Amino acid sequence: MQSRILLLLLCAFTALAQQPRRVVMQGTINEPGQYVLAGDMQVVPSRGAGIMITASGVDLDVDLDLNGANLSGPGGIQGTAIHVRGASGVSIRNGKLANLQIGINGENSANVTVCNIQFSGQALMPTGMPETAVMIMQSRNVVVENNSVYNMPLGLFVRGGNSSGNRIANNTLTTAIGSFAAFGICYNPTPTDTRGPRADLIYGNHISGYPTAIQMNSTSRANAIKENVLMFSVEAIATPPDNLDMDNVKVKLP
Repeated sequence: MQSRILLLLLCAFTALAQQPRRVVMQGTINEPGQYVLAGDMQVVPSRGAGIMITASGVDLDVDLDLNGANLSGPGGIQGTAIHVRGASGVSIRNGKLANLQIGINGENSANVTVCNIQFSGQALMPTGMPETAVMIMQSRNVVVENNSVYNMPLGLFVRGGNSSGNRIANNTLTTAIGSFAAFGICYNPTPTDTRGPRADLIYGNHISGYPTAIQMNSTSRANAIKENVLMFSVEAIATPPDNLDMDNVKVKLP
């Protein structure tokens, strides 16, 4: 049995490795495969997200290599660079996202990885939702790792009780002194689900300059916040007691 499972995994990996990389610019990815961004992209909000991913992997996953390119919005808290909606088995990596309302939005999705991306914003005072690097909404087993976020008032935003088993690890989130900022990492319900996210791991992140580094609403439960470096002006971690706060370094800024 074990040898059969290993053989199936090897066949799946070989099939993925043999797939040619498809060049993508703006539009929808609705089939599994390996994709590479053709070059820098200007996001036009009236056209929707710069890239929409709706494909789900079975034997193959969706691997999107941004190829070091810049995905830029118009500023003024407008536009979404990449929207993963109802998909699974998606990897997004290696790019620079700037001047957007939302960098990457993962909605009703599973098994999504976001890594090695630089996010930057304008730290503008919003009338609605502020600039957000990554939003995870009603999604599970999402990994956000080894990214850098600068001047995004809401760094990483996790929402809804169906968000579970996610890992936010080894990211750097900073804001400029005196700029508008809300939370480095925020856990909240959605407008249609009063439950907060649960059973996530927040580990090894460096968060600096936010009034509150990590905020969790009263219905966010069983989340582990461990071994982060938190440099804040008001509160390091605002969380109900049924989340774990363990071995975090907390430094209050003047």
